[in-house]
Amino acid sequence: MPEPGLVSRIKGGDREAFNALCRSRYASLISYARVFLSGLDASWAEDVVQDVLFGVWQNRLKLKDDSTELQSYLLKSVYNRCVNYLKRAKRENLFTSYYGERLASLLGDCWSPERNPVIASVFGADIRDLIAESVQQLPPRSREVFTLSYLENLSNREISEKLGISLSTVENHMYIALKQLRKSLAGI
Repeated sequence: MPEPGLVSRIKGGDREAFNALCRSRYASLISYARVFLSGLDASWAEDVVQDVLFGVWQNRLKLKDDSTELQSYLLKSVYNRCVNYLKRAKRENLFTSYYGERLASLLGDCWSPERNPVIASVFGADIRDLIAESVQQLPPRSREVFTLSYLENLSNREISEKLGISLSTVENHMYIALKQLRKSLAGI
């Protein structure tokens, strides 16, 4: 219990009396706040108690001279402030959860080549450039066979007839071309 006349002195603006109240009640109010705020950041209990004590100082002229009522007022204020903190934490968690998922979804959509035509064209252009460069590095005959097969959609038989080479030679050049392209494009 606070000393007699402490509330009157606080109402009168006596900082030493208020400091004495804070020293005598701070630890027990922190413990009381932690009961409600368990599982949350420990500093929240301190914030609650500091807010309540600051409120007491700001509204000291409204205090009743009864120290028992002051104790009840402090406990009720800590309880109410804890409830408000819990409501705020719940809102923040809901907000963070909802908007975090939404933001991740939007960013995923934004950077996904399947959903963003600009990224798709840049990504596609880069891949086309890499493929073109890799095709240019093929041996000349393998490059020719590959180009006829994949770019002009000719069958192996048609390539054989067009180039005047055997079907097995066409297949060998395709094997060489695809093997080299797989190797050079493995990092994509």
